[in-house]
Amino acid sequence: MSVRYLAILLMLFFCLGCSDDDVVTNVTLMGSWELVSYFNESTGENINTPNRGDVIRITFKEDEFDGSTARNTFFGEYASGTGSLTFLSLNGTEVAESEWGMRFYQTIASTYDSSREAFIMNYAIDGNILNIGYETSKVMKFKAIRLSR
Repeated sequence: MSVRYLAILLMLFFCLGCSDDDVVTNVTLMGSWELVSYFNESTGENINTPNRGDVIRITFKEDEFDGSTARNTFFGEYASGTGSLTFLSLNGTEVAESEWGMRFYQTIASTYDSSREAFIMNYAIDGNILNIGYETSKVMKFKAIRLSR
């Protein structure tokens, strides 16, 4: 009888322990991320995602990335090293962008190094947060997400 209760208890534990609402933690750059804010580490200024559903997501694969804003999609190739992130190419659709989407594209554009013909940034992962640095003390904060299939 106790084996039966143990089996039921274990099944209940596993069923309740797995949820789509669980926090996703990426330990590497590869995975899917959603932009949640811009943060200035010097001043403490934090600009959060607008509440109107203006979502920006990016997924890093082996050496490629793709993503979307509320109105456009983008993709390209990247290279990463210890704390460094370089977009080797950036392509996408060009529909009139929202203010939040324009801020994202302008931020990426500000990292362009013409001598290297690439977008040069740095990054750090802290739990489920990806911080992509684009200027001294300024970062885009992304949270790890699980994309529905």
